[in-house]
Order: sequence, then structure tokens, then C-alpha cells
Amino acid sequence: MAAVAEARALAASRPAEDLSRYFAERHLQQAMMEAGNGEFDECLEWAARAGDEVRNPRHQLPPGETLKVLRPYE
Repeated sequence: MAAVAEARALAASRPAEDLSRYFAERHLQQAMMEAGNGEFDECLEWAARAGDEVRNPRHQLPPGETLKVLRPYE
């Protein structure tokens, strides 16, 4: 939980519309699912991925573009 909390704080430091924050938050969701399944090694791995995504942003959009995430019903 400490690794997830640390990565979550890092992700929260990025602007809400930042693509790297979006992907980091998805990694954190996966980390929590793994922890819920008792897979703590995988939880730590996903939390590390989230932290790395924030520290070394690899996802950038050109100015004026946005990411549209479709929901299952769309």
C-alpha cells in the first residue's frame, strides 16, 4: 500500500489532463486489483510502472489534441 500511495501522490502532482497521469492512474488501478487478488509482487510491479510513467513521461499529445476515452456503452 505504501508503494501505491507514493505512486498515487506522484501522479496527482501532474495536471489532470496530462496523458502520463492518465496512464499512471490506470497502472495504479491494476496494482490495486493485483493486491486484492493477493498478488503482491505484481502489485509492486504495477505501482513501479505508474511511478516511472510520471517520472519519465512517454505519452504526450500535440497542442490542441485531447484523449477521448470511450466507455463500454459508447
